[in-house]
Amino acid sequence: MYSFSLISLTDLEKINYSGKYPGMQANWIIDWYKTFEKESNHVLGSRKQPYIVAAYTADKLVAIVPFLGVTRNYLNAINVRFLEFLGQQWSGMGYDIISLRTLDENFCKELIKWAKSNLKFHYLFLKYLPKNSAFRNKLKLFKYAGAPYVNPTSHESYDEFSQKVYTRKFREDLRRTLRRIKKDGYEMSIHKAAITEESLQSIRQVSQSKITDGKADLYSNNKKEEFHLKMYRNFTSQVLFIKFNEKIVAYGTSIDFNGVRIGIDAAFDREYRRYGVGIHCVDTVVRQSFRDGIKKLSFGMGMDQYKFQFTNQIEEFYMCFDYKPGWKSLLALPYFLYKLKTTHKNVSERIEKFLGANSNKKTKPQKKPVSVPKTKRHYQHIS
Repeated sequence: MYSFSLISLTDLEKINYSGKYPGMQANWIIDWYKTFEKESNHVLGSRKQPYIVAAYTADKLVAIVPFLGVTRNYLNAINVRFLEFLGQQWSGMGYDIISLRTLDENFCKELIKWAKSNLKFHYLFLKYLPKNSAFRNKLKLFKYAGAPYVNPTSHESYDEFSQKVYTRKFREDLRRTLRRIKKDGYEMSIHKAAITEESLQSIRQVSQSKITDGKADLYSNNKKEEFHLKMYRNFTSQVLFIKFNEKIVAYGTSIDFNGVRIGIDAAFDREYRRYGVGIHCVDTVVRQSFRDGIKKLSFGMGMDQYKFQFTNQIEEFYMCFDYKPGWKSLLALPYFLYKLKTTHKNVSERIEKFLGANSNKKTKPQKKPVSVPKTKRHYQHIS
């Protein structure tokens, strides 16, 4: 039997623990709440209330579950209260129970029973769960997202990796654009830097170019930028710049956590689109992960097509839900289930398509294997 109680964010900060994902760390949780507490929209929700649940056996703390209560309006008619992981609403990179000791298979059953009796909500809705989450013992898991990744340590070198994983066409795209860069009189160089106010000015300038393609510029949103700056300070972070004749034309930022490098943000100047600066930037991030001995490079949540050019592996994440019987929960249930199942179907199809394409890529014979040109032949030294 487990006992449960609520603790404050201050109490959480005092506990010495380690979570599996960055978003499970106390500094991330606290920074996220302080940044977005007053923000209100359908994604972030409104009337936010943190519920940090501490679980005990024999007065010993065995687990922590950082919940957040949020309200959203559905069908422009009813306000529905959700109980979710704190932080899953935006920038989620993985969430689960923070286990301090081994938990038995009844833990989630007892946790949910306690939550239904003590916390106000209509739906329990949890996202970005790993497949082995303890919640699978109680609730059905639906596919929600994928994070493409590379395992540098499973390859002898970058050259062996690129030959095995990159398609022949993609390797040719890298070579072709390098020739075009040189032909048009540009000297491409790569620079690794800490994320400081100076480097942020360059990051912001390039990021604005996303608007040309109808994409959102992260740094035009004050709150999102504020949270990212806190993230960069709390974790080992870096930015790689691509320069043409010393002008910055692309960048990629990342953080390191428990031996994993996680891509956070990347952009390229659309005026230089024809030179493939975007793919060269990501390829440089991959190369640098090999140099730095990173055991895993994650491209972050999202199955954008460009990410699949760089990897043949993807980590799957799930969602689950439960509800308290009541007129509001039952009224919104058909719509909520429809969205849940539609997301599961769409994500499943995209993952299957990705895995199928990579299976064909592995079995398709290549006429003449040619490795991607080595860095020293085409790039200046990274500084």
